Amino acid sequence: MKEINVLILTVTAGYGHISVSNALKDYLENQKIDSKKIKVDIFDILGDVNPLINKVFTEYYLKAIKYIPNVYSFLYKKEAEKALENPRKFKRSSKKLKQKIQEEEITVTDIFNKVIIKKKLMSILKKQKPNFIICTHPFIGELLELTEIYEYVKSEEGLNACILTVVTDYVVHPSWLNDASDFFIFASDRLKYFLNEVKPELLEKDEHDNVKAKFFGIPIKDSFNNTYDKIELRKNHVFLKENHDFLTDDYALGDKFTYLIMGGGYGIGNIKDYVKLLIEHENNSSINLHSSSRHNELSNILVVCGNNQELYEEILYLKKEKDYNNQIMVLGFVKNIDEIMKMSDVIITKPGGISITEAMACRLPIVIREYLPGQEERNTEFLLNNNLGIYTAEDSSFLAYLSQLKYDEDYRNQIIDNQKKIYEANDSYDENEVEDYSIDNNLSINTKSALYKIYNLMSEECFKRRDNELYKY
Repeated sequence: MKEINVLILTVTAGYGHISVSNALKDYLENQKIDSKKIKVDIFDILGDVNPLINKVFTEYYLKAIKYIPNVYSFLYKKEAEKALENPRKFKRSSKKLKQKIQEEEITVTDIFNKVIIKKKLMSILKKQKPNFIICTHPFIGELLELTEIYEYVKSEEGLNACILTVVTDYVVHPSWLNDASDFFIFASDRLKYFLNEVKPELLEKDEHDNVKAKFFGIPIKDSFNNTYDKIELRKNHVFLKENHDFLTDDYALGDKFTYLIMGGGYGIGNIKDYVKLLIEHENNSSINLHSSSRHNELSNILVVCGNNQELYEEILYLKKEKDYNNQIMVLGFVKNIDEIMKMSDVIITKPGGISITEAMACRLPIVIREYLPGQEERNTEFLLNNNLGIYTAEDSSFLAYLSQLKYDEDYRNQIIDNQKKIYEANDSYDENEVEDYSIDNNLSINTKSALYKIYNLMSEECFKRRDNELYKY
């Protein structure tokens, strides 16, 4: 075999899953295993199978979290509670579903899996013949587990592929814990306690001496880990008017304190309100806590709207209406978010697992004003428990925190130091030792080396299997 084939399966429900997939692809394709190149393909299980279904699914998802968040939250928590209350029943659920399929008790989900997805996904698997399958969305693992695809992927007559599931939040919802995966990549060893309650076998050695649960961190683009000088980067960066129609002159950030406001790839949240609050506060405030000219002058406010065109136009109108041309820079969907973050001092964002990981990599104190129910709520708890950021629902405290982060350098550095301790933590824990990490005294994430550790795990698997005739390595 001339190369190692990797197939990354994902879903376009939030840009975080796609971001992780792209980070893995970019990194792995620049590596080799046993002198073999690594070829990586990304397959969107909805978008590539049926764009219409993907469009409907995405629109439904966005409307659900916007208009009926309590329903989403109830369903999310109910499933997690069921798993905690009766782990054995949870573990048997997939077997019952498989039995239903075998007995031809067909449901709508079964039809979707069998008719729409199975045909195209099976075609991709037979064409690509992946040695590794990486799942970056919980829906994927369920599909691999519940459909006949699993038999082809894991059988001696099929691929005998190794399946990795990369969990993209600082919490584990039971839907991630499928029976198909050989390994699970988790964000933090704090999750050991939950896993020990729900699926303890992931923390135990199997017959091949493998431990399925790996606490490597969430993989993000390698460029986030490059060293840089924030001030120099900001001084040297100019937004050119030729690239932005609304600019009358080139926009230079200079040495001014810089806030970054964003809401993920979809631009979710009341971002316009936060921009108005902040800019009015800055222009009306008489706070003068320091003599530094950098802190006394008005701040830069970078607003990243993602693919939310309506938000983009609203911020642009605000910028022109109030004549804030020298203070607000509005951007749509950007590919260089690592550079944008590195130039900023504070980030106001929704707490998606990828966004907060990227912010920590760039040493950005994180301010959360709102979160989506479910995983983002739990991600916020993680931030607060470890003093990595701030959450506030009130306008007054929101502005007070932003002022403190701007004017009180010691306070800002305290949060940054907490981020460093976690982000750069050494891999010193014992994977087989289960402790209660509900109090985060010995927390380690190891995100900085997540890409390398995943690659190293894959290399080990290749060397273990290459002499086994059952495998195509």
